[in-house]
Amino acid sequence: MTDPTKRPPGSEDASPPPGPKKERTFCSDNILFQSRWLLYPINLGLMLALAVYLGRFVVQVAGLLWHAPALVMSPPGEDHELMVAIVGLLDQAMICSLLIMTIMGGHQIYVRRFKEELTARGPYWLKRVDTIVLKVKLGLAFMGVSSVVLLKDCVSATVVPREVWLTHVVIHIVFLGTTIITAFVWRIMHPQGKTD
Repeated sequence: MTDPTKRPPGSEDASPPPGPKKERTFCSDNILFQSRWLLYPINLGLMLALAVYLGRFVVQVAGLLWHAPALVMSPPGEDHELMVAIVGLLDQAMICSLLIMTIMGGHQIYVRRFKEELTARGPYWLKRVDTIVLKVKLGLAFMGVSSVVLLKDCVSATVVPREVWLTHVVIHIVFLGTTIITAFVWRIMHPQGKTD
């Protein structure tokens, strides 16, 4: 008499072994990966700020053109107002360039690569941008802005207080130092012959 609990050889359950358990969708790597799209509205906000700066720039250019006859006919040595106005326009142009660099570089690095045809038509640095390169370029842009502020202090018709001027100089030196250090780190990470 055979034992009913025993199975004959070869009649074992042929079902495949259980596979690895699927990870829960909550707090998974995919959600963390998709969180990069949260930077998209930030870039849109920077674009709106750029549009506001453009409006201010156009108004200042219109004011400069309105007062152009008086500024052109001013006697030599009394063109401080024209110089300050032009330096102010340079300051705004630097800030707009900084915004564009942050928007495009941040999107290219952290959100999504631009299509190749867009990258080919865009600025050269966009093809080879990484985090440190972007920081170096932003540092150079900040140095440009601080240089324009120092230039504005020098050509201003009114006397700039010494404390304010020294503060601007210190800020400029800090920007210079941090940019040099960042560029040095980039050179260590990309030695000669191994750069893109």
